[in-house]
Amino acid sequence: MLSSLCMMVSALPLLVSSCQDFMVAPNDFHTIHPNGDKTKCLDVRGGQFRDGTPVQIFDCNGSPAQQWKISRGPTTVRINVAPFCLDAGSHPGNGVDAKIWECYADLPAQAWYYTPDNRIALKDKGLCLTRTYGNQVQTWPCTNKNIDQVWTLD
Repeated sequence: MLSSLCMMVSALPLLVSSCQDFMVAPNDFHTIHPNGDKTKCLDVRGGQFRDGTPVQIFDCNGSPAQQWKISRGPTTVRINVAPFCLDAGSHPGNGVDAKIWECYADLPAQAWYYTPDNRIALKDKGLCLTRTYGNQVQTWPCTNKNIDQVWTLD
């Protein structure tokens, strides 16, 4: 499956420069948990890997829709099995729903910063990935001690 996916990815312009860019070691991927709750995971709704699919909080189930590549400091947050990244939309702001979108280099809506206090902040925007209304995930201003903005990794 990976080889056919790589062939598909390499045919898409601007996504990755080669299949090598897409293939990373399995241990480079993490589940992302809201405020350390290991029963809940950041999830691509319905496992639908398409531009604009919302990201949500869902029961952890080990599916590819819950495996993300993320690192401390400046980072993109990329889904495991497809060339899609966590995206804050064309007009990031208060209450904007998080979604996935094709990964593009240097796209501000996909430029995140995973902070030492476990926040996923939109780089240079003052907005953090925030759990809202049960299972929704949106961007809101980063605030001290807001537990809905804390994200831990497995």
